[in-house]
Amino acid sequence: MIDNTDKKLISILREDGRTSLSEIGKALGMSHVAVSKRLDKLIKTDMLKISAGINSEAMDTKVLFLGLETESMEIAENIKKKYMNCPRVLMFAPVTGSYNLFAMMIAEDTWSLESILGTCSMRTEPGIRKSETWFGNAPIIPKFLPLNLAPEQTSSSKAPCKMDCEACKRYAIDKCVGCPNTSSYKGTLWATPSPPKKKRAKSKS
Repeated sequence: MIDNTDKKLISILREDGRTSLSEIGKALGMSHVAVSKRLDKLIKTDMLKISAGINSEAMDTKVLFLGLETESMEIAENIKKKYMNCPRVLMFAPVTGSYNLFAMMIAEDTWSLESILGTCSMRTEPGIRKSETWFGNAPIIPKFLPLNLAPEQTSSSKAPCKMDCEACKRYAIDKCVGCPNTSSYKGTLWATPSPPKKKRAKSKS
């Protein structure tokens, strides 16, 4: 459990993750050493993670909300595992009501969102009874989103979800920029694939 001091510490970092331990200590009335110990404990117990957030409105992003009803919670869990490394997925949440799984995804343009929805969408996975989607612009709250702009990229065109960008018809006609995890990505929101390093020629002795 966290106490009131922990909550105040987290609130300070929420406003500015660069706040120094000394500044936090002054605000909380304790030494920077005591702040450091509390911070380490919060991080080690997986209660807190300090990370950067991106102003998605300034990046002119588009958002897709997806509600899914799966045949079982096991299928919902398998979907989460399959797409957990997708850089476009910002949130997975189990819910009750008409659906049992809710997802939030992001893209740089509407065409790419349509591709996510129709071609490489989790709603086409086996075991999905029904789904519903909502398109929108960048959220008002929160203003900053935990978007990984430089995900680990493979040297192939296959995405973590096993879809192949080069085999996609929408990708071929430039109606999708591809998966940011692949060497086929040609968008501008995520970091573009780095060119392969040239091997240095061996000098002749």
